[in-house]
This record gives sequence, structure tokens and C-alpha cells, in this order.
Amino acid sequence: MAMHSWIIAAVALLVVQSSQAEEPIYRLCVPQIYFKECQQLLADPSEAGIRMECVAGRDRVDCLEMIEQRKADVLATEPEDMYMAYHRKNEDYRVISEIRTQQDKNAEFRYEGIIMVKKSSPIHNLQQLRGAKSCHTGFGRNVGYKIPITKLKNTHVLKVSADPQISATERELKSLSEFFSQSCLVGNYSAHPETDRLLKKKYSNLCALCEKPSQCNYPDKFSGYDGAIRCLDKGQGEVAFTKVQFIKKYFALPGSSSPETPAEGNPDNFEYLCEDGTRRPITGPACSWAQRPWSGYISNEQAVHNNEQLHQLQNRLERFFENGLHAQNHEAAAHLLIQPNAVYHSKKEAIDPKVYLERAGYKDVIERDGSAIRKLRLCVQTDEEFAKCQALHQAAYARDARPELECVQSTDCIEALKAKNADLVIVPAKGYADARENKLVPLVYEQLDEQDVYVAVAPPTLNREALQKAPINYDANNERSRLSAALLNKRRGLDWCKNVASTEQQLLVVPAKDLEQHKDWQLVCPTLERRPVTDYRTCNVEVQLPRAIFVHSDATPVEQETVKHLFSLISDKFGARGKLVDVFALFGDYHKDAKNVLFNDNSIQLVTQLRGDYQNEEIYSELQCDGNKIAKQ
Repeated sequence: MAMHSWIIAAVALLVVQSSQAEEPIYRLCVPQIYFKECQQLLADPSEAGIRMECVAGRDRVDCLEMIEQRKADVLATEPEDMYMAYHRKNEDYRVISEIRTQQDKNAEFRYEGIIMVKKSSPIHNLQQLRGAKSCHTGFGRNVGYKIPITKLKNTHVLKVSADPQISATERELKSLSEFFSQSCLVGNYSAHPETDRLLKKKYSNLCALCEKPSQCNYPDKFSGYDGAIRCLDKGQGEVAFTKVQFIKKYFALPGSSSPETPAEGNPDNFEYLCEDGTRRPITGPACSWAQRPWSGYISNEQAVHNNEQLHQLQNRLERFFENGLHAQNHEAAAHLLIQPNAVYHSKKEAIDPKVYLERAGYKDVIERDGSAIRKLRLCVQTDEEFAKCQALHQAAYARDARPELECVQSTDCIEALKAKNADLVIVPAKGYADARENKLVPLVYEQLDEQDVYVAVAPPTLNREALQKAPINYDANNERSRLSAALLNKRRGLDWCKNVASTEQQLLVVPAKDLEQHKDWQLVCPTLERRPVTDYRTCNVEVQLPRAIFVHSDATPVEQETVKHLFSLISDKFGARGKLVDVFALFGDYHKDAKNVLFNDNSIQLVTQLRGDYQNEEIYSELQCDGNKIAKQ
């Protein structure tokens, strides 16, 4: 009997082990910057036995590729990432679950965009919005900007200018400025400050209803979801574009996310304006005219080929998600889109990204830019550059960076620009002279961290006469170091073409990040002035020119401003300190075998002016000692 029981137990154990062996370990792809946090989350005791592992992609764009290549199984995404998946290989991707909020866990969409008017308003249809005073959440935002433009344009109520002499962004602003008599539309109209200022001056009626029209930026009591309502209720607005959740909150209606907050206004005085020309009390069901889908998990067709596979992955993700909500490292969880108030929601069926986005009408919102008359064509040479350019194009377009980029590949990009087969090319320092000779001009430059400069240092005991003749200790194998040494020799009246690196410890050229080793020394500026080592930002010998984006010299002022605007926006979103660097990493290793693709891996942002006093083309050219000098521009 004992033997019989032992056999049954052994068989049962084998069955369990066999079952576990058959269960796949699902690979959750995360951007490289959050890889350690993902591992920490899975190492949490609550995740024990969950049979998931983290795999790192460069960013979400790379993770989508890994899912397509079966190197990963699932990725936490936002709707804009789903749009990228749709454009990659829509039929291979599947949205399998959503990340909802506690307050709206039963809502089909993350939020619904609505139009609200006063009950006494004569406005009864979209056409009658012309000439009205409008209240918006803010420039570039979904319910207050993108959705109104999309819907009004699609219903042929709003005509967006096709004027090629103004930028894509300005065409949208111009159309709104002409459609509404006055508005409150705060925000940065351009990441390029001067362009932002000029646009707000030109279309000042778009700021007229704001609390601070001259500022026309956050904070403003008439901005944001609740501010747009307040602009209609307490300001001079006649129509507000906002979302249902904030209507409930503002008027303290049932279902408010803050039921303890008192009402700011009387709901009986306002109504929803519906697309079909009807109106509804805001105390009842809304008539939304556009929705934003929930964020969610995306997988591939193979991983969820049948219902059993789908439910297995969904159940695994739900456990991971629920445990993540209670993990000790809340920040790590948030980076994986597991916010404290989040709820995991499995889809009844896996659906492709295109269908998922179209159900909410959100694909049209992303693609609203009929105002972009033509794309900006960026010329690249290598396959790696083309691949990165394509990834940038996907991310930038999905995240509303306009005009749209187009990548073209050529063995000679400068010739491509001359032949009008491309609009932009990224040129390294040694290529500036050739670009200039071919009538190209630089507009945008990569920029390194402020500590990433070369400086000259000397001990305080070295007097001026000795400094004038001291040999320079520098890294002869580093071009930046060589150029810095050449600059010092030129400024000292010495031969800068026959530099020989010294081993003496009198005058050194070193990276500013190494100044801790020389904290008791002094900086030597190009003027030979001595300064404390803390002044490396203004007293350095950096000469190396950064990579720059060049355009043809016959580009119009509007075209040049458009390029600056686009790449300032791209830098703000995807630069080293960008808000969306996990979506696409503009800088850093493209992959382990491809360094400095398009830009220097150590760059942090794109700028429209060079920072250093001695970083200019004339000085750089003179120090090359090859007679290939560039005249002053």
C-alpha cells in the first residue's frame, strides 16, 4: 500500500514538473534604461514563480522590432506605440490587454473628448462654431487641440491653409486663428523660443481669452482640462474642448474622481454639443466626438495564436501587473506603465493595432496633418543610418513631430541635396568645408553635455612667462585633444602645425570631467587668462565642431525655421533628457556594433547655435593645417 502511494505521488510530481516544463517563460521587453528596474520588479518576492523574464531593447521602437523578430513576447505600450506597430507589420501584432484606471475601469476608452457650450448659446452645430470664442486645454494636446483640428477638418468645417510659405504648425494655428474670433490656447507653439514668440505675436487672438494673454503659457487658470471649463464658465469663452472626467469633477457630478471636491459651477447652465447637431445636458450621458484608447500590452500573432495561448499570457501578465502594483519600488513599476491607480484589463480577443486605434477614431487624430504639404527628406549613407532614420521617422510621426521626415539613402548626400533629391544631411566636422563649397548651410547642431569639453590646466606656480613656452601634455591620439593643443599654441604665437605631445606636467589638456584630479590647479583660457577650475563652461579650449544638419542655402526662411522647429521638437522628445527617450533614443548606442549613428552617442540635445566661443568653422579650418580654410560667414 505504501509502495502504491509512493508511485502515485511520484507520478503526480512528474505531471506537475512536465506541466511546468511546457509552460513558456514569457519575455517582457523593456527599454534599456528601465531594464534593471524590470529585473528588480521580477526579483520582488511577490513575483516568485511567475515565469516571466525581462529582455532589453534600445527603446520601445526596438522592442517592437524584437517582438516582430520573436526575440520578445510582449511590451507595455501607449496608443502612439501601437500606431508604430500598425505601420511596421500590423497583421503580426496583437493588442491583448489594457492598462486602465481605478476610476474608469469599466470605460471602453481612456477618455472621451467633448464639446461644451452654455445652455443659452445659439450654437447648435459644428458650422456655427465659426467666429465663436473657444477654450482649449493647450497647444498640441489631444482633446483641446489635435481632436478639434482633426474632427473639424474631416467634417470640412475647418479649412487648413495650404500656403507653402508657412510651416505646418503655423498652418494649423492660422486656421484656428481665422476660425475662432478669440481663444485661450496656451503652450509652446514651437520648441524654438524665437519661433514661439513670433507665432504668438502673429496669432495673438489665440491667447486673448487666457488669464495672462501676454504669457500664453502654463500656468494659466484657463488652461488644462479644468481650465478650459473655467474659461467657459468664469471667463469669456463660448465653447470649451475638454473631457468627460473633468466635467464630472468640475461640477461635482456622480462618478467624479474627486467626490469630496465642491462644484465650481452650476451644471444646469451647460450642455454637450453633439456632432449630429443635438445637445445634451451635462448631467446625463455624454456625446463624445473622439476618444483616446487605453495604453496596453502588445504581443505577436504567434505568441497568442489561439485562445489558450492568449489566456495564458494574459493571466501571466495580470499576475505580474498586480504584483507590480504592490512592489516596493513604485518608480520602477511606473516606468513599466504600472501606476498606483492602474487596473489590468484583459481583452476578450486579441486585435490588431489598426482596428484597436480605429475603434476610438484615434488613427485619424495621429494622421490629421493634411497640413503638411511635403515631407522633409533626410539623406543618409549607410544601412545603419537608414535604419535609425526610419526608426526616428516612425517615432516622431506617431508623437506628433511635424512636418513628417522621409529617409533617403545615397552614396553622396551632398550631391543628393544639390540635385534636390534630399533636403537635409547630417555632416561631421571634417565635412563642413565640402558642404559649404556646395552651397549648404548648417541650421541645427548636436550638443554634448557641458562637462564634455576639453580644458587646459596648469599649476598656480607656473608664471606667465613659463606658461608662454611650456610644452603641452595632451592625448595625441584624440582629435579633440590635438585641436585644443593646437589652439593653445596658436594663441601663444607658436607653431600649431607641428605639435608634439609632452609628458611634462606643466600645461595639460584634459577633459573637464577629469578636473577633480586637478582641483588645486587653474584653468588656462585661450586668452591665457587663469581661472578657477569651476569655470570650465566659459574657460575651455574646445574647438571640435559638432555634427550639424545642413540644408541647401536657397532654402527659404520659412523652410529653415521649419527645420529648426522640427529638430528642436525631436530633441525635446527623444534627446538624452527628453520626455520620450524610452520611446526612441536619439542618442546613445544604436546597437552594440554601431556607434555614433547619425549623431555622436554622447550628445544630449540638438540646438540651433554653437555654444563655445572657439567652436567655429574658421578656427577649426585654420587648425587643420591643410590650407582648406573657410572664409568668415
